[in-house]
Amino acid sequence: MLAVRAADPSAEIALTWTSLAPPRAGLLEAVRPRWLNYRFTLVDRALAERVHRGGHLLSVWTPDTRRSMRRLLAMGVDSITTNRIDALCALRDAGARSDAAAPARR
Repeated sequence: MLAVRAADPSAEIALTWTSLAPPRAGLLEAVRPRWLNYRFTLVDRALAERVHRGGHLLSVWTPDTRRSMRRLLAMGVDSITTNRIDALCALRDAGARSDAAAPARR
C-alpha cells in the first residue's frame, strides 16, 4: 500500500485489516486509506462507529447470508463484498422500497 500511495498520491486505497486492534496512526498517516476493509465477522456497531469517526469508509468481506448482510447494512457498513450479489441486491432494493414508503420526517 505504501508503494501504491507513493506512485499515486490521489489513489483511493482500501486497507484490509484483520484485527480488532485499530491500525496504528502512523500507518494510517502514511497510507491515507479511504476505506478500512474488515472480515465481516469482526464488525460490530462499535467498530463501525470507530471507523466512521476516524473519517474512513467501512467495507467488509465476505458475508454470504441475508442475515449477515442485513446486520451489516443496519450497522452502516458502506460496502459489502459477497459471493451472493443477488441476495445483497434484493436487500438493497427492499430497503429502498421501504425508505420510499416511509413518511418524511421533519
